[in-house]
Amino acid sequence: MNHEKRKQFITIVIFVAILAILIAVVWRTSGTTTFVRTALSGLTLGSLFFMVSAGLTLIFGLMHVLNFAHGSMFMLGAYIGWQFYTNPTFVFGIAPLIIAFATGLQFLTVIKPRLTQLNLSESLQNLLPRLAWVLVIILVVLAILNFDILGLANTAMVAVTTVTESNPLAELSPQEPLARFWLRPFFLLLGGFLAAVAVSKPGNKKEYVAAEHTTRNWLLIGGLIVATILLTVFREAWSEAILLMNGNLRFVLALFVATGFGLLCGMFIEVLLIRPLYTRSFFIVLMTLGISFVIKETIQFLWTPLAYKMVRPPLFAAPGKAETVADWLLNSNATLDIFGVTFPTYRLFIILLGFLMFIFITLLMTKTRLGMVIRAGVQDPEMVEALGINVRSMFTFVFALGIAMAALGGIGAAPFIPVQPLMGDQYQMQGFITVVIGGMGSYVGAFIGALTLGLARAFGDYYALKWSLSTAVAEASTVIIMVIVLLVKPSGLFGKKE
Repeated sequence: MNHEKRKQFITIVIFVAILAILIAVVWRTSGTTTFVRTALSGLTLGSLFFMVSAGLTLIFGLMHVLNFAHGSMFMLGAYIGWQFYTNPTFVFGIAPLIIAFATGLQFLTVIKPRLTQLNLSESLQNLLPRLAWVLVIILVVLAILNFDILGLANTAMVAVTTVTESNPLAELSPQEPLARFWLRPFFLLLGGFLAAVAVSKPGNKKEYVAAEHTTRNWLLIGGLIVATILLTVFREAWSEAILLMNGNLRFVLALFVATGFGLLCGMFIEVLLIRPLYTRSFFIVLMTLGISFVIKETIQFLWTPLAYKMVRPPLFAAPGKAETVADWLLNSNATLDIFGVTFPTYRLFIILLGFLMFIFITLLMTKTRLGMVIRAGVQDPEMVEALGINVRSMFTFVFALGIAMAALGGIGAAPFIPVQPLMGDQYQMQGFITVVIGGMGSYVGAFIGALTLGLARAFGDYYALKWSLSTAVAEASTVIIMVIVLLVKPSGLFGKKE
């Protein structure tokens, strides 16, 4: 064990010992029932904090990008998942457009090695990307011209008051006729392709990357084109099928849809907005802040600033208390008896989701070839490029994966907290505090830091209420923990000195 690892191990042992002592003291002073209830509430908050901080620490640790739009992606995932679960008309209305543009961008992987090798004059190298961007803007405008996106967004708000179990198709707004709609994804496919041309920088041999898995890339493009066609043709039929589906299965699909939406958004943002700014860190901060404001205003434009409550899936909604986990799974009770404490079953699902996300990241980064390539690309990108691996595409995947995790956290939280435009701000702040405590770039540190902050906030709220203190004291507990950790170990619990 080297010196750095030994210091890290000692720090963790001391931290765990202090935490164990504090838990013992709290247990003795609060009683078993209160302790269990408050601890479970803290684990729920901790899981939510980790769902935000996991993507943050992954993006920063591997790409050194501070993403200030991460909270907005958490919020966006909640809205998309809520909309899909309540009435999927909106999602199926915009999905062909998003996937069509993503398909066009995917051409970047097959055309860049060829375009960068063109013999073009310097003036043409500067002119072609600008001309391509102008055409992209024109095609996007043509694609969204007179598109009734507000009508699609209103379907969820109408469904909240009109859709019932006996009439699940009430107020299902019809999609735009196919004869008028099909040009929209076609224009966006061309727009995405031209954006890929612009990003490729034709004629700039300094941007050259070796072609990698060309057959696989073409198969992916073909699959995306087929998906776009199917989504375009069967928009209404699939919306009706989802609404008639079992609520639990629809919720599972909502988790995948929100996560996939976050993955596509992350890809768009990294390729089109972040990639040109990697050498300008301050500009990336400004860009992500701008993206955050744009997303927030777009959400308020589509769904108004009102707060919405997502109905819990049937698995967590039946009245009554289950005595065991088997009883809950059999009867779908809303609460479960845990050591004499009645606790909502959906909160247990949030805790489970946070732990599963941690396991997934750990296995991905330590047990897969992809994780090995990602870590190697961070340490020595030139060598990895020499082996024929496209490091930039790998970074795109990392950024998109981080955004997808935030989106998954958003839909996971939607049945627990109100879905509203400001929901991402608070959790983004807690996510940043979590990352700082755990150590910038350490997903293990983020996990431990998130659980610590969640427990601190829950017990802070309990003692603030017990001692008639201001709630601000409980809110400040997370910041106090961050200050103490930074005073003792400025790089965070699992952080490494640069």
